[in-house]
Amino acid sequence: MVASRRVEHRFGGSWTEIKLNAVADYLGFYTTALKAAPSAADPFETWYVDAFAGTGDRTVEVAESELFSQEPRTFDRARLEGSARRAIAVDPPFRHLVFIEKNVARFAALENLKAEFPGRDIQCVAGDANDELRKIFTEAPWQQRDRRGLQRAVVFLDPYGMSVRWETLRFLADTKRADVWYLFPLHAALRQLSHDHRALDEGKRGALDEIFGTSDWEQHFYEARPPSADLFDFAEAGVPSRNADANKVERYAASRLATIFKFVSEPIPILTRRRLRQFALFLLSGNPSETAIRLIKKGVAAQVKKYGGQQ
Repeated sequence: MVASRRVEHRFGGSWTEIKLNAVADYLGFYTTALKAAPSAADPFETWYVDAFAGTGDRTVEVAESELFSQEPRTFDRARLEGSARRAIAVDPPFRHLVFIEKNVARFAALENLKAEFPGRDIQCVAGDANDELRKIFTEAPWQQRDRRGLQRAVVFLDPYGMSVRWETLRFLADTKRADVWYLFPLHAALRQLSHDHRALDEGKRGALDEIFGTSDWEQHFYEARPPSADLFDFAEAGVPSRNADANKVERYAASRLATIFKFVSEPIPILTRRRLRQFALFLLSGNPSETAIRLIKKGVAAQVKKYGGQQ
């Protein structure tokens, strides 16, 4: 029996809407472009895979007080559509939708969402996204001999923190049939990059190695300090310190992603209301077809133009 109690998933703000709008707009472009490819009689099987699906909705607080009122502001809760519900609404529709969620309560909410659409092929999968993605793309019909090559997917990676493994990204690139929207956790990576090199403990190094797929980040983001003529500068000469900001980390992340994906888009910056660059939203593809890449570039260029400057 699926629990009937509504589970609220509170997160984000206006920046979350930008992220969700960009992905949803691309999904519509994607299904429209593929609805008659490779032929109208036998088109591709289109898949949408949401690796961190949450509940399918999100709850926000909305101010109720009137403009210029001297009364204290009051707030009411409003439910907005999350990535899963938006994907279901895409027209032309995806043939298959897969929603992955590790949290038990959120997974139950996804099951309720699935029950709202009995005529759709929706799978709700409970588990770790890194493991479940590998299962999906190594089983039928993706590896079914008589259907191999006829599937195409959009995968949305909107992780909790730095929870996407590099090997998961490499695996998705190697499918050569998946477009991947990846919300790179820019601010989380910067937090792991301690200003003082000596504060880089085993945990921070391991997390950064995992997200970048290499340990070479250290030589890019740290340099030894030269002797200072300032009597009030107490930093030790010769001790490496961080020389990286959000722009440099974003560029490095893009260069690393380009080592495994054939196409890496210009990132859409995702800012919080305090103008903090929290994430960088990339579209990635391992598709070897130049025709497919030209189409992907066309689709994502519209999203970068529309949402990249709205922060």
